[in-house]
Amino acid sequence: MSEKPLFSRSWVTVLSPLLERVGLADSRRRLVAGLRGTVVEVGAGTGVTFEHYPPEVTRVVAVEPDPLLRAHAGRRAARAAVPVEVVAGVAEALPLGDGEADAVVYGLVLCTVPDVPAALSEARRVLAAGGELRLLEHVRAPGALGRAADRIAPLWGHFGGGCRPNQDTKALVAAAGFDTGNLRTRPFPPLVPVMPMMTGSARRA
Repeated sequence: MSEKPLFSRSWVTVLSPLLERVGLADSRRRLVAGLRGTVVEVGAGTGVTFEHYPPEVTRVVAVEPDPLLRAHAGRRAARAAVPVEVVAGVAEALPLGDGEADAVVYGLVLCTVPDVPAALSEARRVLAAGGELRLLEHVRAPGALGRAADRIAPLWGHFGGGCRPNQDTKALVAAAGFDTGNLRTRPFPPLVPVMPMMTGSARRA
């Protein structure tokens, strides 16, 4: 059973469908555009990204710790146009060998990972030479919005499945040894202006 059943059910029935309609689907499409070979999708959720993988991707290993979300992802994997393996696991211990992945994809997951440095270290381990991170992650806003995120963080995390609205994910990616020059931040989604979205790719510095 899910450790956060209320959030998981809310994500499946309300939050995810709403966010996909207001623009997240297009963001996911851009997130995986141009990928090829073996891809690890960390925190695959209900598998809404699977339909967007290009045909050059020959294998997707979709890691999801939540049983309810994983069950939904499994059903989507069966309908995907590319081969998708949905597996139980966590970001801090990926089920791949060293250098086995051409890309590691994070889509709205690092805000809930307990140990982000360990997760990014795992990404470095499984990435092949020349491999890349693809990221679609909300981050702490600058100025007054960031201070507002700091204030709401405890309550937000309690009801949001452990989500941290004020995490400086770009700094964590840089500290893990990745070049963040191609990461861009923009306002999104319009429903949650306190958390802008960081998107793009990062390779080993």
